[in-house]
Amino acid sequence: MTPPLDPASLHAEASAATGLHDFGEPTHHEALERLVEALNTEARLNARGVAEVRGTLRAALINRLLLHRSPAPPPIGAGTGPVVITGPPRSGSTFLHTLLACHGGLRAPRLWELMHPVSPPGVPDSVLIEATRRHVAAYYAAAPAMRDIHPMRAEGPEECEYLMTTDFRNTVLGLIGYRVPGYAAWLLDQDLTDAYRLHRLQLRAILARRPMPPGGRLLLKCPSHIWHLPSLVAVHPGTTLVELRRDRRQATASACSLALHARRKRSDEVDPLEIGEQLDRALRLGTSRLNSFTAAPPAGVTHVPVDYEDLVRDPVSTARRLFGLLGLPDVPPALLDRHIERCARRGRHVYSGRDFGLAPDASAHRPAADR
Repeated sequence: MTPPLDPASLHAEASAATGLHDFGEPTHHEALERLVEALNTEARLNARGVAEVRGTLRAALINRLLLHRSPAPPPIGAGTGPVVITGPPRSGSTFLHTLLACHGGLRAPRLWELMHPVSPPGVPDSVLIEATRRHVAAYYAAAPAMRDIHPMRAEGPEECEYLMTTDFRNTVLGLIGYRVPGYAAWLLDQDLTDAYRLHRLQLRAILARRPMPPGGRLLLKCPSHIWHLPSLVAVHPGTTLVELRRDRRQATASACSLALHARRKRSDEVDPLEIGEQLDRALRLGTSRLNSFTAAPPAGVTHVPVDYEDLVRDPVSTARRLFGLLGLPDVPPALLDRHIERCARRGRHVYSGRDFGLAPDASAHRPAADR
């Protein structure tokens, strides 16, 4: 029988791996304890799932140790705030994120940087990149359908929710990756301002290693921000919020399919109807919070809505319009066309809301934007 996860053992393993013991302020203890309790009692993990999540939690603690070992990285420039893409999951944010990241004036953190925000002493970037490539290969080997549902590359832009794991307040992990309803319900009601402060500190470390271009702006993306926008903008002043809008039924059905494949990778007992009920409820709450926030954004926050259908119909014009709104020079359309062609070569993500007890919807959507 696989032994249960234990916070004390995880801390000890992280310290043994690094020789370090300073985890910083203990703001993470309650969240880690709640998450571990839910993983042990609710997640129905198989042996592979336990091994994977143990590695994820241990890596997060190692990142905390490395972050607090080093001198504080330089602050992010006090000028223009980040560009943050958000919206309900499966509204095209991944596609738009990678499209905008083609612009040299936007600095989108790469997957390897998000998984390793601070380099261990003496370890070159090339080693961290190769470790991330192995992680991606193992992920797709265990869940082949995820290649088409959520494509990722070690050196490609990825969502900044990875940085929330360092404080164990990761909404994607709680709602999508694992069956942990107790933890997820608790997390959606929390003030994540302190977690976003750690999020910003890790971004500072990433930029200290590979700086932004002169005059550049950070480009961040994650759907999970919709539940916690006041905390996000309190820590990231001057944010330009790019909100993707898609029919809620279609977005929810696609998110349920994502959760189904992610959870089946880690558990032999996954209930599609339960996923449908949980995500439908959570996304109604997230959409309500998003609408309330964007109806009257705080001072200094710029809100830019983008319709999913417009993105699908004409992604090049959508991207160029956003570059203009951000005050960035235009880019050759051929550069964007090449990226779109690469996305179009991927397989289709096929799903139906009926499988999750949801209202009828289309069974499949365009592969480029349904991410």
